[in-house]
Amino acid sequence: MAKFVIHKKGFFYTDESFELAEGTKGSIVGTFNTLEEAKTEKEQQDILSMQRLKGMNAVDFFFHNSTYDQIFQKLEDYYKTAFALTISDKHYFDLPKEISSEQAKVFLNILEISFHDIVEYSDDEELNPEDFNLEEQELGEF
Repeated sequence: MAKFVIHKKGFFYTDESFELAEGTKGSIVGTFNTLEEAKTEKEQQDILSMQRLKGMNAVDFFFHNSTYDQIFQKLEDYYKTAFALTISDKHYFDLPKEISSEQAKVFLNILEISFHDIVEYSDDEELNPEDFNLEEQELGEF
C-alpha cells in the first residue's frame, strides 16, 4: 500500500518575483494513508501559506505569468468587492494585512498557485526529513 506525503514547494526570488523551483521537494508537512486525506490537508496547508503572505506584494506571485493582465483584472475586481479598495499601481500592490480562510481560497484560485505537492511513496520507502531541507539549496518555502 502506498503512502501520500505533502511536501512544501520551493521558491526562489529573481529580483522581480518569486518563481517555483521545479522538481524540488521541500519540507515534509505530513504523511497520509489515502490520497483523499492528503488532498484535504494540502488544501488546509495552502490556505495557511496564503495567509502567511499577508502584506506582501501580490505581483511577486504572478509577475511572469503569461496571463498577467487577466490575473490582475480578477485581483482588481476582488479588491473592489471584498475590501472596497482600488489598486493604484498595477505592478505593485500589497495583499491584505489579514486574510481569512475563505479569502485565501479566492486568492489561491485567482493567482493560480499552490504551495504544496502530494507525492506518492511506497510503504517500504524511508523518508528522512533532513533530505528535504530547502535552505541548503537557498530556496524559500511559504
